[in-house]
Amino acid sequence: MAAPGSSPGTSAVRIDGAVVGGYAAKVARAADELEAAAGEVGTRATTVEAYGEVAGQLGVPESYAQASQALRGQLTAGVAALRSVTAALEQLTTGHAERDADAAERIERAGRIS
Repeated sequence: MAAPGSSPGTSAVRIDGAVVGGYAAKVARAADELEAAAGEVGTRATTVEAYGEVAGQLGVPESYAQASQALRGQLTAGVAALRSVTAALEQLTTGHAERDADAAERIERAGRIS
């Protein structure tokens, strides 16, 4: 089924490079922010001094350190996923721009030939 406004034989999906490029930039910024947040998880809060002597005896700092490590791992995986999405979006816009340029060149050549 063709997209509204498209003619038969054209792609059913239209890509606006500027819009997709904008999404890629937003996703890249989100990855940067998530990466910064991941780096701060658990810092300065895994010592006995942060919780007090009783909490230290109960193993609270160690428990928090384990939880922080697990959360950092999940955040790091999220960062990797966002970076992958960014790369895919950038590849998509680049590919479409190249195909558009190739099509324009073929049209220009055809105009010179006829």
